[in-house]
Amino acid sequence: MPLPENVSVVVPTHRDGEMLALCLGALAALHPPPLEVVVVVDGGSAAVVAAAERHGFRVMALPEGTGVSAARNAGAAAARGAWLMFIDSDVKVPSDHVAAGCAVMERHSDAVAAFGSYDDDPADAGLVSRYRNLLHHFTHQRACRDAVTFWAGCGMVRREVLLALGGFAWEYRRPSIEDIELGYRMSEAGYRIVLDPAWQVCHLKKWRFGNMVRTDAVERAYAWTRLVLAGRRGFRRDLNTDPGSRVSAAGSAVAVGCLALAPWWPGGGLAAAVLALSVVWFLNRSFYRLLHRRGGWRLAVAGAWLHIVYFLCALSGFAAAWWVTLLGQRGVSVADA
Repeated sequence: MPLPENVSVVVPTHRDGEMLALCLGALAALHPPPLEVVVVVDGGSAAVVAAAERHGFRVMALPEGTGVSAARNAGAAAARGAWLMFIDSDVKVPSDHVAAGCAVMERHSDAVAAFGSYDDDPADAGLVSRYRNLLHHFTHQRACRDAVTFWAGCGMVRREVLLALGGFAWEYRRPSIEDIELGYRMSEAGYRIVLDPAWQVCHLKKWRFGNMVRTDAVERAYAWTRLVLAGRRGFRRDLNTDPGSRVSAAGSAVAVGCLALAPWWPGGGLAAAVLALSVVWFLNRSFYRLLHRRGGWRLAVAGAWLHIVYFLCALSGFAAAWWVTLLGQRGVSVADA
């Protein structure tokens, strides 16, 4: 059973700022405290190093551009604890976070890893931020408790298992699906991973429309699809790839296509678009109720339309990954195509 005194908290970070200050301040207030907090700085920013050292944390400075996977791996290799708890630098943890994580592992003594969820009260008040963070919260609250993926924003793993598997895949420099890929390898090796939705952290990130679209289309959907196609794993009926999400993505595409045809098919195009959107809204009504509960009608309506964008991003990323993979199998380069 993991105890706080044999847990090393690993925090990869890149830049100084308010989010990092809140993250480090919360980690300094942990009770009971972990064995150590290891802050790995990608780029060796003097301001970040100083911020971490003010709290008495161990600091590792890596060359600029080393990347998030390399940062987590360096922290894991240097850590002294038998258990590693990964925390992203844009989250704020409650004071009992380490103890709560240990309790999760005690309840699931046959598991080697566990992860939690964002809470339903994100720090940023913007509509895009609240929608995007509540979507993550909602997805993890409803997901299968026996997971095949991992989440490094709020997760812990037995150190010897992580090191035996080679850590996070080094090719992921930007935050993407490096934790999902690690979860796949852990699951394929026969290890059990659990998701405990009650183990929560507050997300501090301010989402903007542009970086939401890029993240959902490129860093998530495209990268995840490429990973699945490369390993012939198939999409599990869970998280963002459950049947309802797949139908919603198709319905969103149909709705947009019918609206585009409306000038040439006035009555039918509009009616078909309304029908497709009705299906999407019906399938996701529980999520929209959460948005309404947390932010009233303004967030619910804005979130419903942002959700259509999310599904279109997912579908676009999937289609692009499938096409690139198909070209690769035929020996055609992307540039030639």
